[in-house]
Amino acid sequence: MLYERNPSYNGHMPRRAPPAYLFFGVFTGFPALFPEVRALIEARFGAIHPEGESPTFDFPETRSYARSMGSGLRRKFFILERLWPQDGLAAVKQTARDMEEAIGLGHPRPLDRAVDRVMNIDPGIINDCRVILASTKDYAHRIYRGDGIWEEISLVFQHGAYRSHPWTYPDFRRDTYHAFFARFRQKLLTNVQGTAP
Repeated sequence: MLYERNPSYNGHMPRRAPPAYLFFGVFTGFPALFPEVRALIEARFGAIHPEGESPTFDFPETRSYARSMGSGLRRKFFILERLWPQDGLAAVKQTARDMEEAIGLGHPRPLDRAVDRVMNIDPGIINDCRVILASTKDYAHRIYRGDGIWEEISLVFQHGAYRSHPWTYPDFRRDTYHAFFARFRQKLLTNVQGTAP
């Protein structure tokens, strides 16, 4: 694992985690809004990595999101170019909630698609060994980070591949997502550590 060590480290001093890649998982029933949300992310957080916009994925049908967002949802990921402090994810989630509200207020719903929520924006972190998501919902596997935000380890990288947990969202179990995340894990190892894994 990548950690910045003090040369005089004696086994008892705390270790500081290096920065990681910050990403935004966005899904919506209005895929024409993806360019707008990308522009909003860049205005708030900085440039998207040149390879940091994923293909558009189908989002799995779920009863919970169907009630608030309708059916036929589509998903994209956007990964920032600059690295982000790993302890800054909760604050990013707060801003993402404001972004969701701004987009929702700015776009009246078409009469044939009356939904309560236009878009879901979930930020997360990719580091050398895990993918972490932030949430406003509390469950047993999540750690409280303050101000109404929890975080969970959704994927771990072991034996050359991402591995899911019993609580991992169904779409985050997909090989297509894993392949996209793994490219940035490799970039992180190369850029921060200076060597391939």
